[in-house]
Amino acid sequence: KRTKEIAIRVTEDELAKLKQRQQGTTMAGWMRDLGLGVTPMKPADPELVRALGRIGSNLNQIAKHVNTDKKIDENVFEQMQAIRTAIDTLLNEHLRGKG
Repeated sequence: KRTKEIAIRVTEDELAKLKQRQQGTTMAGWMRDLGLGVTPMKPADPELVRALGRIGSNLNQIAKHVNTDKKIDENVFEQMQAIRTAIDTLLNEHLRGKG
């Protein structure tokens, strides 16, 4: 059971910034986790998870084709380029663009 208390003072601006960065249910829990070295994680976007699943499926199909034929033909190469483009798009939309 937690019995010790720590109090800190912040400005209005600092409080606003903390609230923007806060992850989890309470400010105290979030700050305790940060102080104890727990890495905060944002919840996964279901759309992103589905898109990555489709990409993974495409990669498995390509791997099977390459392992069966022992070569990469033009179709396989085009699919690999499409996957790279899809990954770049997802990264830009979900990670880089939405901070």
